[in-house]
Amino acid sequence: MWYVAYGSNMCAARLSCYLAGGRPPGGLIDHAGARDKRPPAATLALTLPGTVFFAGESRTWGGGRAYYDPTTAGRTPARGYLLSSEQFDDLRAQEPPVYDRLLELGVRDGARMLTFTSSYGKAAVENTHPAPEYLSIMAEGIAETHGWTAAEITKYLENLMD
Repeated sequence: MWYVAYGSNMCAARLSCYLAGGRPPGGLIDHAGARDKRPPAATLALTLPGTVFFAGESRTWGGGRAYYDPTTAGRTPARGYLLSSEQFDDLRAQEPPVYDRLLELGVRDGARMLTFTSSYGKAAVENTHPAPEYLSIMAEGIAETHGWTAAEITKYLENLMD
């Protein structure tokens, strides 16, 4: 299946902490990793309809967590990782339970494309600012995946916090 990341997990080094185990650069907690510690079989760049918003308090970074809201206008850079079902389940189990909504985003090469987010949309919650370390990892992931310039990434992230 394809796991579709839209926040810090767009960064390959960050996602590796969920699969192989470890602490992401700037993070506050260690992750156990998945039972199957192999890297993704493939990755791809995606753009999703909708937007990302920040809410709550991240235990890994401090500051707001990123969530995807497909019902709010916008375009969201994302990254697909081809994982086994077991890897996806283990990754999801390491995320906090506030990511309680599983979204199917289509099918690619015969494999389902899935992400998870909050059951609440951007307008239903108090939006909070993410930690600078979190934004830095998001920026790294966007650059890796989409090749955006620093100026493009900065503008995108600033628009998310308006």
